[in-house]
Amino acid sequence: MFNWRVPSNKNSNFGPPWRVILNVLLIFIVSQLIAVIIVEVLLQLVGEPSSALDNSPGYQFIYIVIAEGLAVASVFSIIKNRGLRMASIGFGRKPNLGDLGRGLIGFGAFYGLLIIASVILSQIFPDFNKGTQDVGFNNLHGSLSVAVAFIALVILPPLGEEPLVRGYLYSGLRSKMKFVPAMLITSILFGAAHLDGGTTSSLLWAAGINTFVLSLVLVYLREWTGALYAGILVHMLNNAIAFGVHFHGIIF
Repeated sequence: MFNWRVPSNKNSNFGPPWRVILNVLLIFIVSQLIAVIIVEVLLQLVGEPSSALDNSPGYQFIYIVIAEGLAVASVFSIIKNRGLRMASIGFGRKPNLGDLGRGLIGFGAFYGLLIIASVILSQIFPDFNKGTQDVGFNNLHGSLSVAVAFIALVILPPLGEEPLVRGYLYSGLRSKMKFVPAMLITSILFGAAHLDGGTTSSLLWAAGINTFVLSLVLVYLREWTGALYAGILVHMLNNAIAFGVHFHGIIF
């Protein structure tokens, strides 16, 4: 279906793999840090306590918009500065119906793989599914706050993470590596980024494995379709299900 070897037309303008990985880590950390600082300054200007960032859906929404926006802007800036085209990170064409169909296939494959992995790991590690990921938005009251949370948690993260991870990170690694190692490195880093953020001090292995398996499917879709659109769809569908499960007492 696609070439598993290093592409013969590999673009060296991405730079070495270590630089691509370092850039992604810096973008991930710095974009969130800047978002926190901006929201904290905004809170001071309006006379709100710092705790409002954790307790207000509105300020949490602003934080996510800034963080995801900065991540995408950073990727686009790197692509421009290195003389690369948008096609190099999966934006070389418009979305089409094929992306929809392949996205739905990928979504089904993802949940099939996730069920198999969860059953196996639960048998080996009985405490595998312990811990709950803290996604914020713990004070939702009314349909408006639920809608704000839905946009912030379901729509925005795929729009920010896919250009950064499956766009820039994977494409940069793939320009120097074969498909499988580039896919595994991308997915391990993506899964590791979701290990933290739980309600307990322990690592959230279930969240890490979930996002690792998700990334495997998203990378495959990136390679299969040559674009990010099918992966963005799968990512949004997964987040929508997670949103419904996490907030089921509010939205149902």
